[in-house]
Amino acid sequence: MPKMANQVTATVWGFLIVLSVVGCSDSADTQGGNPFNDVHAVDGTNVAACADGNCEIEVSGPVDIPLNGHGDVTTLSVTTVDSGGIGFTTVSDGDQTGSGDLEPNCTLTLHRGGGGSSCGGVQSAPARQTGVLAMQLFPITDGRFVLRLTSGEVGSPPNSLVPRIPHIPNVPVVPPIPRLPSGG
Repeated sequence: MPKMANQVTATVWGFLIVLSVVGCSDSADTQGGNPFNDVHAVDGTNVAACADGNCEIEVSGPVDIPLNGHGDVTTLSVTTVDSGGIGFTTVSDGDQTGSGDLEPNCTLTLHRGGGGSSCGGVQSAPARQTGVLAMQLFPITDGRFVLRLTSGEVGSPPNSLVPRIPHIPNVPVVPPIPRLPSGG
C-alpha cells in the first residue's frame, strides 16, 4: 500500500511541475506578440460612455460607473484595483446590491436572477444580449486595466438564462393536531 501512495504522490508532483513549466511559457510573446500589448481604452476614463452598457474604459482605482439598468444594474462601482484584477459592487433598480471580483482574461455576465463567468484563452467581445451586462478586464500596465462592458437593451434576459423554478403541485395542507391539555 505505501508503494501505491508514493506513486500517486510522484504523479501529482510531476503533473504540478509540468503545469508550472507550461504556465511560465512565453509562447504568446514569441508567436505574434502578447495579445495585451496593444490594449487601450477606446473611451479613455469617461465613465459616462458606459451609460448604455457598452464601453471600454481605463480603470486604475475606485470609480463609480452609472448604468441605465443594463443587466439589471444601475451602478457598477470598482472598489479595488490590484495586479490580480478588480473588486466591484453593483446596485440594481430595486436597490439590491451585489459584489464580486473580476480577473484579467475573464468574462463575467450579470442579469436579473443570476450570472456566470468564463476564463482563459483570448476573450473576444461578447454578443450583445437584452437584459445581460457582460464585463471583461484586460491588463495594460502598472495596475491599470481596460474594463469592457457589453450589453444589449434594458429588459428581461433570454429565457435560457432565467432559472427554472420546478412546478410543485397543489398539496392539501393538513391542519395541525390540537394539543391536549397537560396535567391531570
